[in-house]
Amino acid sequence: MNQILSLIKAGSVGLTALCLATTAQAETLQIDGLYPARVDNIAEIKSIAIDRFGGDDGIALAFAIEDKLSDVKIDGASYFKIMAGRSAIQPEATLSGTATAGIEEFPTTGYRDRCVKRDDKGKCKKRKSIEVSCLKRVIDFQAQIRLSRFRDGQTIYSERKSNGHEQTVCGRKESFSSSEAIIRGMISSAAYSVRRDLAPIERQQKIRVFESRKAMDKATANLFKAAVKMTKTDEREACRMWDQAAMNSAPHRSIAFNRALCAEQEGALEKAVTLYSQAGQLAGGKTEISQAIRRVEDRQRAMDDWDIRYASTEMMSEALATAEAD
Repeated sequence: MNQILSLIKAGSVGLTALCLATTAQAETLQIDGLYPARVDNIAEIKSIAIDRFGGDDGIALAFAIEDKLSDVKIDGASYFKIMAGRSAIQPEATLSGTATAGIEEFPTTGYRDRCVKRDDKGKCKKRKSIEVSCLKRVIDFQAQIRLSRFRDGQTIYSERKSNGHEQTVCGRKESFSSSEAIIRGMISSAAYSVRRDLAPIERQQKIRVFESRKAMDKATANLFKAAVKMTKTDEREACRMWDQAAMNSAPHRSIAFNRALCAEQEGALEKAVTLYSQAGQLAGGKTEISQAIRRVEDRQRAMDDWDIRYASTEMMSEALATAEAD
């Protein structure tokens, strides 16, 4: 537990690999980060019991959610303890819900390319798009999922997951796709959505560096260009070169952005926000900078959630130690 926390505070999961000289895609830096669950105020939940799921597809959804949550691993360690059925250990929360997929079919019309004239040998000489009788199938999937805290029964998460699929077939040569396969896909999609709602995710991204050297003096421009090229073989050295360029030149948007990207890669998130903000105040487009700031803010929120999650564990351990001492 402490090892995981120290890794994240050092710059997120897998940072060791980033600190080595790597062969990266041209003109990018690799950013590894932990990003937060989509739902707030559940970071302290570590054990979940899968309770009853109603509806025709409820059991299938319960199994799918159980599989997705059981597979959540952060830095190689399981994030949740998933408990199915009765257990002698009380969970911190219970997950329940309903799920039903409805299928409706009704006649309709559509347009298809048809042969309207043939020669004496039966070969089509003229084709035309004409209106034909068809059959339309609509699959509607609806699920309601609720997570309740065990100690007081309070609902701490409640979401509806909806999905739909439509297909129209016209004529004997066309046929519907397997409804069972479509519904399985909808169930899997809903289960993954629940997983993202409740748990953080580790993500690797290749982020393009800024390359514009406009308004740089010649010496700085040459150093900056060499740093961009260096990203192909040694990202850490490229970052050192951009730091050098910043010390010996006037403020420049590209230098500030690339240094911010380096700080983000290292896990120095406050420094990254400061440098991104500096880049945003300089001349040039703002889209990439706004995206970068949001990305870093997400990582900061993930770290805050991590602190909350393991602060509760440390408090529990201290309480148990005190009780045993008494």
